[in-house]
Amino acid sequence: MPVLKYEQTTKKIAKLIKEGYGQGEGKDYRPFIDTIRVSSRGRVSRIKGYSGRVHHFLSDSETRLFYIYEFAGKEDIREHYPLLEGMEEIIPNLDEELLKRLVNQKTGEPLILTTTFLITEKDEKGELRYFARSVKDYRQLENKQVIERYEIMKKYWEGRGVDYGIITNKEIPLMVAKNIEFIHPFFHLEEYGIGDEMQVFLKNRLVNMIGNSETRQINEILSMFDSEFNIEQGTGIAIYKHLLSRKILSVNMNEAISFNQPCNSVQILTKAEVGDNASNYKYVNQI
Repeated sequence: MPVLKYEQTTKKIAKLIKEGYGQGEGKDYRPFIDTIRVSSRGRVSRIKGYSGRVHHFLSDSETRLFYIYEFAGKEDIREHYPLLEGMEEIIPNLDEELLKRLVNQKTGEPLILTTTFLITEKDEKGELRYFARSVKDYRQLENKQVIERYEIMKKYWEGRGVDYGIITNKEIPLMVAKNIEFIHPFFHLEEYGIGDEMQVFLKNRLVNMIGNSETRQINEILSMFDSEFNIEQGTGIAIYKHLLSRKILSVNMNEAISFNQPCNSVQILTKAEVGDNASNYKYVNQI
């Protein structure tokens, strides 16, 4: 849903802005649309990101693209970003049909458009740059109103020097997103009661076991790992997922993650290799 439509009035918009919605950066950002205040035709999700902030999504496609952007290491992911600051600069350049998309035709009250994602990333020189993306079901691109709203957003972001585009559900690599969803909750091991010192020890041991096991299956090594340290069954799986989410270990993310794979199908990454790991989840830098 790229437009906030529920009983929108000038008074309510002012209240949301005063309360900080659509403002801030990083863990302090508050999306202009959240799953508590807004209903959706799609499946809503609230996902705790790596920064600790809870992100709000109104469809599976939004959620899946978030997983891909977060795993790719983007500096900041701001969802449902409102087109507020600088909007007055493009209004004089909009024709009558486009201006209609900024007003509720029944009540005459303003409508605030939102872009699904405003992404902050670092370029090769370490400098920050931004791009914005709207997510939509491909079938809705035939809707005139949808196209006109996106035309407004394109003008808005072009005026701010920010690359803008539309991503449909067909362009999101489903397997990659599902794999990231599978390992995403294990980014922070301390949430599973494993302290920092123990984490270092256990992670190093599991990496060594996998690296020295060649054709033995992953599930066999994880079972041996739990038995060796007499720890709760499943701890090895949690640490393995953590190592994947942290890109200490790497597998082909374009195929379903399997514990039946041989250990020699898992790559142990050096710090230098982590930056080149994009080959394991192709398309990420094109969407």
